[in-house]
Amino acid sequence: MTTASAVRRSNARDCLLVLREAGRALTVAEIAAATGLSRPTVDAVLQDLGAAGAAIPAPVAASGAAGRPARHFSFEPSVSTIAALDIGARTVRCLVADAAGQVLTRAVVPLNDPDPFDALERAVRETGHMPGALGIAAPGILGPDGRITQSLAAPDLVGLDLSGELGRRLGCPVAVENDIKLAAFAEHHLGAETDSMLFVQLGNRISVAAILEGRILQGAHRLAGELGSQRGMRWTESSQRGRLRWSTGDEAEPLLDRAAHGDAAAQREIQEFCTQIAPRLATVLLTLDPARVVIGGGLSRAGDTLLDPLRRALDELLMTGQPTEVVAARLTTDGALVGALGLAFSYGSAQIFGIPDVPAPWPRLLDARA
Repeated sequence: MTTASAVRRSNARDCLLVLREAGRALTVAEIAAATGLSRPTVDAVLQDLGAAGAAIPAPVAASGAAGRPARHFSFEPSVSTIAALDIGARTVRCLVADAAGQVLTRAVVPLNDPDPFDALERAVRETGHMPGALGIAAPGILGPDGRITQSLAAPDLVGLDLSGELGRRLGCPVAVENDIKLAAFAEHHLGAETDSMLFVQLGNRISVAAILEGRILQGAHRLAGELGSQRGMRWTESSQRGRLRWSTGDEAEPLLDRAAHGDAAAQREIQEFCTQIAPRLATVLLTLDPARVVIGGGLSRAGDTLLDPLRRALDELLMTGQPTEVVAARLTTDGALVGALGLAFSYGSAQIFGIPDVPAPWPRLLDARA
């Protein structure tokens, strides 16, 4: 049974989204037409949004026509700021946007403080904005309580209550999620529309996350996609403790560049790499049956130099008769950061707008790419 309060929240959310997406002042009649609500209902909603600071009356130039001019209202982007942190092995990156999704500023600080919380807090404060909500992309496996249980990149963060402590220090709601899952979350909202996808992060390591029915696949213990947690698992014969190794050393870019320019030896090495990682990916594809595979991370910048041999390797393994759709991610380096920003919008919307579950302005967040 739908309660009256739920209806009011739904009406307020609809009006807020119309105002935010319009990017200009709208009349009460325009808002009513766009939402299908009555003008008295829209009037009541605008009073509530005005009290929360999310909607403001907009001045209208005199038209010279008889009668009172129509009242106009616009979304107020400065009602709050929203921040995201992406924690790396050596640095913490912060991204801040206004309530409309317009990027305001960035900051990068080293992760070398004796107290890790000091570095995380400083990354936010150095932007000069105190956020109304914060999302954190964490490099590791998260437990049911949201704390990191395992992390190769940031072992000092294991067991810490990132959400609770930073929420106390910054005075805002804080949501924490695995960085690869957040990169998948961002690609789901910014790429071609689909309810399911497998996201494969190819960088110094290989990581996997899945989106099913429009949501991050977590599993019973938040371990979905954590293939590296299988004892003895190696993606390739040359990888060491999960870190990829190439004939060019730790960096694949020189190899991919040579392959793109027709170097046969480099092309064979890329093909062999794809042949070695394809069996595990094929198993996941047959288990989940997603609509597409999205390749992110630094290696995805190689485009078809990498994607074509991966497509061939997968299609040789799968007896489904359907070619595997493998595409490059839209975000190569900022996926987790943008995903954390989107998470902060939805998680903190009750505090930001006075309305729960307001979705992030995803199209504008695409402009957050560095």
